[in-house]
Amino acid sequence: MASTPTPNSLNAMGPCQGCRNMRQLQLVTYFRNVGMLFARRTITIRGNFCRECIHKRFWEFAGKNVLLGPWGMISLVVTPLYLIQNTWTYGRALYKLRGAVE
Repeated sequence: MASTPTPNSLNAMGPCQGCRNMRQLQLVTYFRNVGMLFARRTITIRGNFCRECIHKRFWEFAGKNVLLGPWGMISLVVTPLYLIQNTWTYGRALYKLRGAVE
């Protein structure tokens, strides 16, 4: 019995949750830390995105992590971990979409 491709599988087509264009998609999750002196906030985005939206969201989250992330004791530790995790997710998603038609 053949299974239908889901947006999580390789080469799945569907509407991108970022730009709404029909493209090949990859499920990604990015994290951003907003550090405050005595508190912190984590912002998460998870969705099936096309290659272009994966780039856009990664650089948006990376830039804001660097600027707004390390302002606090816990945030000083968490922000680099989020940067590493986001970079790993970004690289893995681009590898899986390496043959995607744009």
